[in-house]
Amino acid sequence: MENDTRNTILTRSISLFQKFGLRAVTMDDVSKELSMSKKTLYTFFSNKTDLVDQAIKQLFAVKSKQFLEQASLHKNAIDELFEVQRIQEEVLKNYGTRIMYAMKKYHPETYEWMISARRNMMIDATKANLQRGLAQKLYREDLDISQAALIRYNTMVGIMEDPEIGDDPQHRGALLHYSLLMHIRAIATAQGLVYLQDFQQTNNHP
Repeated sequence: MENDTRNTILTRSISLFQKFGLRAVTMDDVSKELSMSKKTLYTFFSNKTDLVDQAIKQLFAVKSKQFLEQASLHKNAIDELFEVQRIQEEVLKNYGTRIMYAMKKYHPETYEWMISARRNMMIDATKANLQRGLAQKLYREDLDISQAALIRYNTMVGIMEDPEIGDDPQHRGALLHYSLLMHIRAIATAQGLVYLQDFQQTNNHP
């Protein structure tokens, strides 16, 4: 019962943070949203920093699990990459970049945890994709998996977070798509390039 209440608080808090921003939402706002006394709220979380920390970690756990499960549904390595991009575009549309900016400024410890956890998850997932593509003869045998995964990770994060790109998620999504095509074309075998062309034609991707 206690865990259910805690999870409900965390889930509703994330919705508030998403709608109004991390800094704007107060513990009073959370207690009103949940029709819960602040005294009860403080039995679960020592302060707002604790609430933000636990909420972000829960959100990351849920989204990471969904990310890995959805990507793994695709046995073909190139199909998996396009699914990963679809998930990234969904994250941009639903969460944008505001939460990350505010977290870095006002909750730096949670931000550092998030950056480290995301980095490990994304690099491990990219390495697994590269190994799958090699086994399927879609990717070149001369790839340095560690370096290719690191480059891919930094490219994706740069596009998703660069403040100079602006707030339009469609623009960031278009850049992610273009970077994905560059990535595949750089690592693909002739067989992989043929598959990419067929995939684009079948799915009406430019």
